Amino acid sequence: MPRIKRPRRCERPSSDAGDAAADRLSALPDDLLHLILLRLDTRTALSTAALARRWARLPRELPALELRVGDVLPRRYHRALALHHSRLAPGVVPDAAALLELDALIARCQRRAMRAFADGVTGLLMEFPAAGDGEEDDQRRQAKSLRLEFFPTEEAGCVDRLIPTALAAWGVEHLELVARPPHLDLYDGPAYAFPHHLLSDELHRSRLRRLKLANCTVPPLHRYGALAELVLRDMPASTPMSTYRRLFTSTGSPLETLRLVSCGCAGTARQLVVSSSTSRLRELVVDGCSFLAIELRALPMLERLACQGRDTVELRLGSVPRLAHVSLAFSERSKPGHGELGCFLDGGAAGVSTLAVRFTGPSRWIAPRPLETKLTGLRRLLVADVPSSWDVTWTRLLLMAAPALEVMHIHVAPPGPDEEEEKPGREIRWPAFKFRHRRLREVAVAGFGRTWRQIFLVRYMARVCKAMQRVLLLKDWCVREIGLWDWELVQQQECPWSEEEKAVLRKQVRYGRYWCRPQLQVVVG
Repeated sequence: MPRIKRPRRCERPSSDAGDAAADRLSALPDDLLHLILLRLDTRTALSTAALARRWARLPRELPALELRVGDVLPRRYHRALALHHSRLAPGVVPDAAALLELDALIARCQRRAMRAFADGVTGLLMEFPAAGDGEEDDQRRQAKSLRLEFFPTEEAGCVDRLIPTALAAWGVEHLELVARPPHLDLYDGPAYAFPHHLLSDELHRSRLRRLKLANCTVPPLHRYGALAELVLRDMPASTPMSTYRRLFTSTGSPLETLRLVSCGCAGTARQLVVSSSTSRLRELVVDGCSFLAIELRALPMLERLACQGRDTVELRLGSVPRLAHVSLAFSERSKPGHGELGCFLDGGAAGVSTLAVRFTGPSRWIAPRPLETKLTGLRRLLVADVPSSWDVTWTRLLLMAAPALEVMHIHVAPPGPDEEEEKPGREIRWPAFKFRHRRLREVAVAGFGRTWRQIFLVRYMARVCKAMQRVLLLKDWCVREIGLWDWELVQQQECPWSEEEKAVLRKQVRYGRYWCRPQLQVVVG
């Protein structure tokens, strides 16, 4: 019978061998260790201090810190939250006892998560103390950005201690606070009050350059001498309009960029009126807010404006002499009278050089009435996400209002699953009049479906635009945004048209009853 050879018992490494293994990590160069830490989240990067002696000091040099209470929430919290939402869905008979049990479980998970979050923040403050605590400058933490996500419970007092230390001692310049509303929160107001009263040191406070607040109170801007960008998100519906007006009229505010995202406001008029001749604001973004009208009477430094949302907002422009880039996006008509382009583009937009508009919805709500004012400075135009059921010839309104327009790109959105069998919407009957455009040199239609109205529009432009050099008819192409005010056309797949079909399209664009443009470059893709 053959003998079975037993494996030899592994000997336990001695302490010297353990030190040698630890020294292998310590032998790595600092640049390599920094690259490893930059690819880890903050929680994991801080825990690497237990690996080796050299790793203990490296977390001090992390340029960005992100502390989120969501990282410590258990899986049963998310399951209970999803089950709670399903029990309250329309058509479902709610079970009161089961809902109360879920509410208690969700609240208990939030309290425990905030205790763990507070313990972690307290340990971080003890490990990396503030200035003046007897530690040398090169031994204190250094960070440029800090992001905090928390529930505003009793344990949130650690955030009040962390913010002054981060700004004064760690050199944080970019700060983001996200106050997640607790479950079944009945308080109608900001969930967290930004502790500006704790930041009494003028020298340290001036380091803050970028501030993002979600569901938080708005601090007095004149207290922050270097603040260049402010982002407000998820402000409650009880926020008075005076809070938003102070953002523009705050004396001594250096603010250059302001973004309002999903912000509510109180009152029946819900009209934001801005008039500040001393404002330094250069960029304004309003996205998904509940304003009904925005009137910019005086913003002398404003260069970029973006107004987007599900509901349309009436936009009135006054003295904005430097306004050069405008982006407008609305998907539904919420108020009578918003069907005219004059509600969005009036005399204040005469100097705009780049314009991107996205007016969409189930049916065309743009009335075919020409603009009373001229967009004399407009050079580049994008009309994106036009529903396939709309009469695309409404874009002639913008062409007729922009005598200096050079590039015009139109994107027709593909029909959705519910729109495949829908009939095209009502057509526009344009009156007969003579019109000539002498600057437009390029027209592109992305999502070109070879419909009669699309061909009619392209042929019309080829006839009236005397400087036209190139026409692009792109079937399976889309628009890729580059920021809010720039874009590029991107091909999604190869063109399915045959060479014969392409030749027919080129002939339709180049030749007509009243014009002949054989030199016109027509690209079909």
